[in-house]
Amino acid sequence: MKNLIKILMLLLVFLLVYKYKNNITDFIIDNYINKKESQEVINNEYSLEYNFKYVKKTNDFSVKNKQQLLDVFYTYLDSGVEEFYFYCDYEACENDVNELTKIDIYSNINNFVHPYNTYNKLYITMNSWDKVTFKIIKSYNETEINRINAKLDDIISKIINDNMDTKQKIKEFHNYIINNTSYDTNYTNNKLDDITHYSHRATGPLFYSKALCGGYSHIMSIFLNKLKIPNYRISSDTHIWNLVYIDNNWYHLDLTWDDPVTSDNSNILLHKFFLIDTNTLNEYNTGKHTFDKNVYIETNQVY
Repeated sequence: MKNLIKILMLLLVFLLVYKYKNNITDFIIDNYINKKESQEVINNEYSLEYNFKYVKKTNDFSVKNKQQLLDVFYTYLDSGVEEFYFYCDYEACENDVNELTKIDIYSNINNFVHPYNTYNKLYITMNSWDKVTFKIIKSYNETEINRINAKLDDIISKIINDNMDTKQKIKEFHNYIINNTSYDTNYTNNKLDDITHYSHRATGPLFYSKALCGGYSHIMSIFLNKLKIPNYRISSDTHIWNLVYIDNNWYHLDLTWDDPVTSDNSNILLHKFFLIDTNTLNEYNTGKHTFDKNVYIETNQVY
């Protein structure tokens, strides 16, 4: 009888181990092999190394509060990796991870990194041992990046020279994109819904002469980063544009609104939204430039 009980107990233990083998394996790896060590950060060539008021690069990957969670996510995203993990060390972490997903904070942080390191899709998991894993589907593949860079280098060689100051260089590129691009009314009129469409991305203005606000802001950001001009993108619920740091100040730059759609399809080049301060932007009262000043804190600068 005793032997039967032992056999049954061993069988029960075996069944439990088999049923929860993945959890047990994760626990052993995370707590004894990796010892809850977060993934090493290896930056690609498009890592910007910028610190902003909302998020900063960090070397501390033991997350103990919500701000550290934001900083760690920004650090990994900026590095260009497609999958990364770290460990939380505070009780409310899971709630914060889920809350930030619901209010779309991760997509806001997407605006602070180089377009080549941004994502179209983001997957988040958290296991019972406080390991948080992010997996992203990037906005651009290597072939597209090489093609964009080659085209952009060609444009820069033709319209930019060393005698220009920073503002002149930005203006020349602003004018080039608008003069060679039109707003993609076909996309909006047909109510298309595809975030991977070229008009949402830098490929639109460069290769198809069409863009939506995402395409305008991405190509400008890539240009600014190539010239090592600090910048990021600002998004509202329905719009996105650039914020640029020159002459010790932050200025709004919106190519979309400087390339208006006209009733007769004529091409118009404006400079109304070219490097303007936040007060001027607010005075225009477009209804499309409402944004979270608690995220895009640099816009609160007093000139």
